[in-house]
Amino acid sequence: MSKRAQELQIDIDNMTVSHPIVPGKVLVVVIDGVQGKAKVAEAVEHGYTIIETAKGKTARIKFEESELF
Repeated sequence: MSKRAQELQIDIDNMTVSHPIVPGKVLVVVIDGVQGKAKVAEAVEHGYTIIETAKGKTARIKFEESELF
């Protein structure tokens, strides 16, 4: 299984995350303050990008893709 989501660095001094806008792409940035993690993933072109949580924490990112007819 390939990893679509990439971990982002958190600036510990002021607890911020920075990521550039990428022309032509839709990116989803997930910031989980409970676990102290941040990730970025490219949204699917046609379909759903779903952030699933469990017990108040980010559990997984699901990608449901389809193709236009």
